[in-house]
Amino acid sequence: MRRSVVQGLVQLVMLLWVANMIQLGLRYSWGIALPQASAQLELSGFEGGVIASSFYIGYVLTGIPSGILVDKLGTKRVAILALVGVGLLSFFIAASKGFPELLLAFLAAGVIAGPIFPSSLKTLSENLSPNNRATGVGVLETVSPSAMIAAATIFPLVVGEMGWRYVYTLLGTTALLVAVAYYAGVPNTHVEQTREKPSFREGFTNRRLLLAVSVRLGGMWGIIGISAWYYYIADKVFGSFEAQLLYLSLALAAVAGQVLGGLVSDKHGRGGVAALGMLAFGALLALASATRDLSVSLILAPSIGFTAFFWKSGLDTYILETVQPNQRGSAAGLMNTISQVGSLVAPSAVGYTIDITGLQSPIPFLTLAAGPLIASLIMLLTML
Repeated sequence: MRRSVVQGLVQLVMLLWVANMIQLGLRYSWGIALPQASAQLELSGFEGGVIASSFYIGYVLTGIPSGILVDKLGTKRVAILALVGVGLLSFFIAASKGFPELLLAFLAAGVIAGPIFPSSLKTLSENLSPNNRATGVGVLETVSPSAMIAAATIFPLVVGEMGWRYVYTLLGTTALLVAVAYYAGVPNTHVEQTREKPSFREGFTNRRLLLAVSVRLGGMWGIIGISAWYYYIADKVFGSFEAQLLYLSLALAAVAGQVLGGLVSDKHGRGGVAALGMLAFGALLALASATRDLSVSLILAPSIGFTAFFWKSGLDTYILETVQPNQRGSAAGLMNTISQVGSLVAPSAVGYTIDITGLQSPIPFLTLAAGPLIASLIMLLTML
């Protein structure tokens, strides 16, 4: 591959990465901003939780329509409008004076942010060959664990030094700048024509797609669960410093797992790599349920982080390759929507087991392990 082409692809992946970091940063930011914002605006715990949930509700409701829109209009136009909308809403959040404004802003942000991830996956799938497609997807999807790292390190510094409103001012400014760069540097994609079979109808009759998307939910159950509860459990069991060390080691290893998973998937096939990676993820979570020893946890944390994301690049690429190019936005939207069910259910399920059995019980980690273990079993039986 010519050097100029490689440089162009690297720039493309980096720009898509930043675009997704904005919507993930907005999603993860409220948990960091909440203590200070709730004190200033006199928000109750219930109101703070409802604000956080409102983003996910909007995101889930519009996930599939967002993918269809990407296929109908092309990725470039839809993604730019989404970035501008998220940017303006971030400024609105920064200026909010109470619960109603924040609730409306986060709900609208969830709706408008919907097309960013599907458009990025479709753009990559059409600009990368099958031989390096999963690697590109893996690099793009390092944005998720990177956002976890930012939430644990950068956001608290901004909130502490400048105040919670500046987090959203920064996100809004970045979103508008990226929208301009997106217009200048990202190619448009295949747009569905009227003579082509509708992507929405085709997707819901594609057995391979529906099976793979359902399996992905099991893996995301574990990822969403550890992102919500791992730090809390470690903090209560070991202390705050140890919890931060464990959480950061988990997130850093997750970045490596995401990239290497894509590389291995391109070399050795999508399904087998995804199944084995998810099986290892579930097994390590189950092993974590049996220990509260810090030295063991220091080994388990990066291992869990690595395997949590190792399977993801291959499976996501597999999902995109089960459909035609004019249906990839819809496939990504369906994939993302089904997986977001985990963001609504997994944290609550784990929290319930903690309330009932306590932190010293193995049940919370076994609840986390159930999703990837069941999903890997289904893959081994049906997809290989």
